[in-house]
Amino acid sequence: MDKMRVQGDRFVNERGEQVIFNGINLVDKEADHDFITPGGDPLYEQLAAHGINLIRFGIYWNKVEPAPGQIDEAYLARVAEQIQLAQRHEIYVFLDMHQDLYAAKWGDGAPDWAVLDDGLPFNRSDLWSDSYFISPGLHRALDNFWQNAPAGDGKGLQDHYLNAWQAIAKYFLEAENVIGFDLMNEPFPGSQSQEVVQTLIGYLGEKLQMSPEQLMGIWLDDTKKQGLLAQLNDAATYGEILQKLTAPVQAFEKATLNPFYDKMAAGLHDLLNGKALFLETSFFANIGIPTAISFSPDKNEVFAPHAYDLVVDTNHFENYSMARLGHTLAVHRQVQEKWHVPLVLGEWGAYFDQPETKAISEFHVKQIEANEWSQTYWSYYEGYFTSPTARVLERPYPQAINGKLHAYHYDPATQQFDLTYKAFPGTSRIFVPHLHTVAISQLAEQGVRADKKALPGSESGVLFITADAEQEVVLHLHIG
Repeated sequence: MDKMRVQGDRFVNERGEQVIFNGINLVDKEADHDFITPGGDPLYEQLAAHGINLIRFGIYWNKVEPAPGQIDEAYLARVAEQIQLAQRHEIYVFLDMHQDLYAAKWGDGAPDWAVLDDGLPFNRSDLWSDSYFISPGLHRALDNFWQNAPAGDGKGLQDHYLNAWQAIAKYFLEAENVIGFDLMNEPFPGSQSQEVVQTLIGYLGEKLQMSPEQLMGIWLDDTKKQGLLAQLNDAATYGEILQKLTAPVQAFEKATLNPFYDKMAAGLHDLLNGKALFLETSFFANIGIPTAISFSPDKNEVFAPHAYDLVVDTNHFENYSMARLGHTLAVHRQVQEKWHVPLVLGEWGAYFDQPETKAISEFHVKQIEANEWSQTYWSYYEGYFTSPTARVLERPYPQAINGKLHAYHYDPATQQFDLTYKAFPGTSRIFVPHLHTVAISQLAEQGVRADKKALPGSESGVLFITADAEQEVVLHLHIG
């Protein structure tokens, strides 16, 4: 497989072709599966047939380093088997050190020996993520991690974390289809989060004439919470609220998260072999707060934010807000433009089988196409392939453009695919579902030379467009 590298705000392969990734998360949280998504070779074949060419693959600190300083290479070998299956089907991978609620004993992530909570309580909420806001033990454990407090062996927690990443990087040093490492899923500030929460409660309390106790009670009640969120379904109001939260969120990123990323980058510098570092915003920036994380152009870094609406992880799909999602995606675009780095939308969705999610998924994909982003949808699950989102993502898109991509878009209503780019001498690669519906003669009439290659066991395939000299390519294809 082609080696990938970062060039400005794009991924390029070893021939210098611009690469677009259309991907999905494989992050299995089930101990019964040994935290690896079951399915084997047939799963990867089906993913490739649906146009998936990138996987955000979840790994866990407690599995990598179950005891201080002890790396479980048998676990890494099981991960490597999955990466080799992906390679067999020309699918790239970046490894995500996943955590939810910091620790394996509360959610997933840190091993028990790295949880220094000083005996403070963990309080479980109905909506899993609300536990972040009401658990003193979780706050203390995270504070100790961010301060690099010593584990039982006297070595700092962050130092252990870096050593775990170094072991991972060494193990996958020569893996051709591993393009990088996502250093931490959704970093959470710990006790500093209370300043964000108090700022939000203070603002909403004044605006809605409610006490902090009333507001927290509403927030933790799923039904009452929907009424509150309905009042935030306005881009101007939503943006005003997020502006109030920006200072405390950015304070954590500037003082704590950026130094952490710098430390990881320095420790991994000699072990990357061209692989990129994927940097996520803090947890709160998933909803559209401008991030203050910084990027170094010489460190092969990728902006890997998440984008969720406030109703994520509930069953209230009818209350998803395009205004709030649009604000979040626009803010992420501004950050990318500021730093001129590639953007991979690492998580979005969690939509599953609800019919309302088709329109929401199409909204996301339209923004992804317009910005020429790569993405990894959250997430694969049994039944994914018949979901509304899977049908939206299985669409024509340019996987590799030998030249300068101007624009592309697929309209699912008309089944029309439009692509314009300045071609250089050589061949570009377009994924096409229902490849048999594309006639080579149709392409010849539009002034390009093309070949087709079907993918095994499916109606999907790849369209190869070859130019002998520099030329403008403008394609209008009906697919389906």
